[in-house]
Amino acid sequence: MKYSYGGQEIFPVVEFYHDLIPYLAGIREREFYMDKEACARAWKQANGILRDYYGDLCPVRTPSAAPLSYGHLVSIGAPYILPEDSEPNVRPFVHSIEEAVAYMRKIAGIDFGANDMCRHYLEVNRHLRDAFPDAPILPLAGYGMEGIITTAVLMRGQDIFIDMFEEPELTHEYFALLNQSIIDFCHWQSRINGQPPVSSTGAYLADDFAALVPPRLWDEFVVPYWDAYYSARATGSYRFLHCEGMSPEQLKYLSHAHITRFQPSVSDKLTLQNVKAELDIPFDWLLYAWKLCDMTDEQIEAWVDETVQAGVFKIRTQMGKYAWSCHKQGKAKVFLKAFEKYKIQA
Repeated sequence: MKYSYGGQEIFPVVEFYHDLIPYLAGIREREFYMDKEACARAWKQANGILRDYYGDLCPVRTPSAAPLSYGHLVSIGAPYILPEDSEPNVRPFVHSIEEAVAYMRKIAGIDFGANDMCRHYLEVNRHLRDAFPDAPILPLAGYGMEGIITTAVLMRGQDIFIDMFEEPELTHEYFALLNQSIIDFCHWQSRINGQPPVSSTGAYLADDFAALVPPRLWDEFVVPYWDAYYSARATGSYRFLHCEGMSPEQLKYLSHAHITRFQPSVSDKLTLQNVKAELDIPFDWLLYAWKLCDMTDEQIEAWVDETVQAGVFKIRTQMGKYAWSCHKQGKAKVFLKAFEKYKIQA
């Protein structure tokens, strides 16, 4: 199915959030993360339910070890917790900017694979490849990383924002070391996955906590590290950024980092109007799942029409545990139906 408006192709997308998989399979998230056999059963059962309900309307997710955005942090020594029915999380583990710098110097050249969690991810993905031989499951699927600001906050805690003002030189030293560690992790991960360490097309970055940096500090503490990351990851010009919670005042700095595609996701301060006013690059737009659940069919159609007519190329919504538990899974069908008027006739 293809859709177009004003001569531009548009892409409606329903994304299945990963917490839906264990929910539909009737297991807790800890099992989904930590038990390879339960993980495989969950994918088989949940994807079967989703295919039966949605048919060909939207593709199901490719099975993989459950997504952990903090793989890099775990690999460099971050302590983590494993809640019973939620995803793993990490805790700050350096207590001063001096300690942060010293720690990053100490672990330079660390073997990112020499820890139990990474070995677990390799084993889970091996098991899933056996269970789903036709699925393109990478050896380290799910074992991810975050951008410089998010990683720094998760490692140092919220005091990093004070460090930027009180200890700018040490903060820059910390950021330079940490950013290089993130880059090294990405190169290592690509090699493990059988991919080129440096892409010829472009790179992806998620860095939500950058939105907490005051706009006037972006050119000093955000842009240079993003630029270094993208330059090290790819020779191509494509630079995709996912950054939630941004304000209109921060948008102009995306061009300073040569971002070519933007995903604001959950960013309540941003509107179609102020994003279009500040950016001249493509961006996608998300109808939050919790809003979708409370909207009438007419409201969903009006939201889709406004977004399409604003010139957005990719228009998204999500289905997760919350929506399904509220018996609102049918709202995704309503969302997709709202695009029928934009369908390209064969």
